[in-house]
Amino acid sequence: MKKGHLAWPVLLLVLLASCSRYDLYNWIIHQERDQAGLEPAMLELGDLSISYLRNQSPASGRTLLMVHGFGGNKDNWTRMAAHLPDGYRLLIPDLPGHGDSSVASPDDYTVEAQAATLVAFLDELGVEKVDMAGNSMGGGITVYFASRYPERVTSIALFDPAGSNRYPSQLDKALAEGNNPLVVKESGDMDNLLDFVLEKRPFIPWPLESVMEEKAIARQQTNEAIFQAILSSSEHLALDRILSAIKAPALIVWGKQDRVLAPENAEVFAQGIPDARVELLEGVGHVPMVEVPERSAELWHGFLQQHPRGAL
Repeated sequence: MKKGHLAWPVLLLVLLASCSRYDLYNWIIHQERDQAGLEPAMLELGDLSISYLRNQSPASGRTLLMVHGFGGNKDNWTRMAAHLPDGYRLLIPDLPGHGDSSVASPDDYTVEAQAATLVAFLDELGVEKVDMAGNSMGGGITVYFASRYPERVTSIALFDPAGSNRYPSQLDKALAEGNNPLVVKESGDMDNLLDFVLEKRPFIPWPLESVMEEKAIARQQTNEAIFQAILSSSEHLALDRILSAIKAPALIVWGKQDRVLAPENAEVFAQGIPDARVELLEGVGHVPMVEVPERSAELWHGFLQQHPRGAL
């Protein structure tokens, strides 16, 4: 199993050197990927350039596809990936408009379009079937993907998935008041966003947070377009029909202190998907794989062991 944490004493030595914040940011990101046995790669899908993480060494086990949430990127999964046993083939893309992937047109940001992009991504890599995980927006995309392309999915893991507003959240209240805490617009917004999204806030070195904020501010217009596309998708997609069409077994993991999507919505997904299991995590917010990466990996790996390939 890939274990270990960043060598922060070494980082302190680096901090003493004459490096820019962006140099330090890139070094820290590289170290975290290396701890997880991951490396970056890029592929072209028509007009889109898709950045993704993959295993540093070839793996012949089950292929795990991980889909991040709104405003996130492929590195949201790195810390959890470090706790998954060796042998899995890991594919962790940046969705269009996120991370290092190219910016797309507004029509490419809907749930349906994002799912189609993932199909093209897998086709380009020659991958027929995956075990899929998604967080937040990525969870909503995973749900749609599993219902629309059931032959491509062995199982799904949903980490605080988007898609149900039966039980309103603090985010819903903020949106009703004309405020979106998930979109970073000015200095200080990143710190507020992290406090809003994370209940168990992990240590984030100063260079990471400051560079993350600058990148998010630069992407404000793109993020607003993506958010509106996701909202419009949710308005016309019939969640009940989508959930009932899912044939794959589902693991639903939800932080009990989630302010973005109310944890009570876990029952909506559990009741709608024919074969579903729910795990509610005390003291955890909206992003379990960041807040409790080891526990998240343990839950997913255990679920995969209970649902071997070819069992469907």
